[in-house]
Order: sequence, then C-alpha cells, then structure tokens
Amino acid sequence: MINVVKKMAIPTLSIVKGSYSVDTDAQNKKVSKTIDNLNADKQSLLELSNKLHSTLDLNNLITLFKLDVSPILNLDDVYYQAPDSNESFNVKGRHMVSYQLVLQKKNLGDIALVRRTRFNTKEQKFIEKILVALLSPLNNALDYQQAMSLALRDPLTGIYNRFAMDSMVSREIDLSQRNHAPLSMIALDIDFFKKVNDTYGHAFGDCVLKHLTECVKECTRTTDAMFRYGGEEFNLLLNNTELSGALELAERIRQHIEETPCVCNEHSINITASMGISVLNANDTQASFFKRADEALYQAKAAGRNQVIYQKSL
Repeated sequence: MINVVKKMAIPTLSIVKGSYSVDTDAQNKKVSKTIDNLNADKQSLLELSNKLHSTLDLNNLITLFKLDVSPILNLDDVYYQAPDSNESFNVKGRHMVSYQLVLQKKNLGDIALVRRTRFNTKEQKFIEKILVALLSPLNNALDYQQAMSLALRDPLTGIYNRFAMDSMVSREIDLSQRNHAPLSMIALDIDFFKKVNDTYGHAFGDCVLKHLTECVKECTRTTDAMFRYGGEEFNLLLNNTELSGALELAERIRQHIEETPCVCNEHSINITASMGISVLNANDTQASFFKRADEALYQAKAAGRNQVIYQKSL
C-alpha cells in the first residue's frame, strides 16, 4: 500500500506574514487552470514516476521533482529532509505546505513546497496526488544511500574503511591543491596488538579497536576523517591542517590513548600507539602522500613505539 501521511489531519499549511496584492488572486486562478489541465491523471503520474526512477541519487531526485512541479504551482522552492533529520523548515515570509512521506509504514522523511501566495484546497489535493509518484523512487534512493554508506564503513568500528579512504583522499588532495590549502595525514598503529589478541582473545582485541577509535574521536574535529586501513592500522585525514597542527593533534591522541585504560570483559589494560605524519607537498600524488605517512609510522615503531614521527620526504 502506498500512502502519503500528513503531519496533521490536514496538510501543514503555514500562513506567514507578507505582502499581498490584487495580483495574488489572478495568479491563483492561473495556477488552478494549469492544474485542471494536467489533473494529475494516471498517465501523468506514471510519466513523472518513470522520470524520478531514472536516478538513485537523493539530491538529483528532489531536483527532478522540483523542476517538474515548480512551473505548475509557481513554487519558489521545494525542501526535503531525510527521516533522521532534526532540523525544521525555515521559510520566513512565504507560505508552505509540508507532508511527512510514508511508504508501507516506513518513514521517508518530510517535504515542503514553498511560494509567496497561499495554497488553495484544489492545489493541496493536486500536491497529494503527485507526491504518490515520489514515494517509490524516494524509497529506492534512501535504500541506495544507506547501502553506499554501509559499503564505506568498517562494520566493527563504524568509521570509514579503506575503500572510502581511496576516494576521499583523492578528493581532498584535489581540493587542497586547487585552493592552496594545507592537508595532513596521520598513520596510526596499535603497539603489540598481536600480543593483545594472543593473551586475551580476538573478542577482546575487537574491544581494543573500538576503544582506540573512541579515543581518537574524542581528540579530533568533526571535519577530520578517520579510516580503518586494515587490522590495527588507522589513518586520519586532516584538511586545513599544517605540520604544527598535525603534530599537536597526534601527540594529544597518543597521550590520550596511553592514559585511558581499555576495559572489556572484566579485563583492563593500557595500550599505546605509534604514529607517522605527512604533509601534502605541491607535487604529491595520493600514493606518495600516503607512503610518507606510512614510512614515518614504521620509523616510530622501529624507534621504540609509542611516539610520533614526521616524514618530510621519501
């Protein structure tokens, strides 16, 4: 069953303060005439649905819907909020009609149509009809978005995985070189992790990996990207960060890990981590940028572990 569920018994219609003129009625009549001509019949809805089914990208989907519907209703804009959004629509000075979209009891988020003149009853009924064509492609787009997000995440720690790192580092290098902005990388490895697994078991080792992830998150910014590169090795990508900032952050992380016990299954141990740093050079490739951080990491481990080393060049 496909249904459009409103937030209230009637569409949420916000009457806001604004300026009105005699042209308003004339405009509404013009819009109503256009709606009467289209009438949201089955063929029109099928054509709209087919068009919307042409993309799995959420932003593109809403754009297609907006481009198709806006000329008919003389809309100023169409806003969409995903199911997990806590924000509210902000449309000061305009009129809005908003709906919660539901498909087979699954919440697909909220949509708001906005313009400078009021929506009449006929227009609201028309909107409800055309929203039906949005539900199935919107559901597909949300499922695809979730699948892609899961594909880029490490299932144990919840942070980005190696696959995500390849694409994100490439993009950040391009942005850094184009905008002449600093970019740094920290390669991090848990010291003696094999010994932890051998002594306490792999389940405890998993706890250690999650514990370290939380320790790092407590020290970093929301704009810093953390990746599990493999096993007990992690990487941090720090945009707009010069060497001094990367060194300061790495040392803060190192101290926090060393001073924070990992408690799991009635066992408590202290772990340490070694880190290597590289800062993007003008002629760097993704491979050379990563290799310097990785080699600095191994220098830190060879020098006695639980320390930070910066690798300027190969």
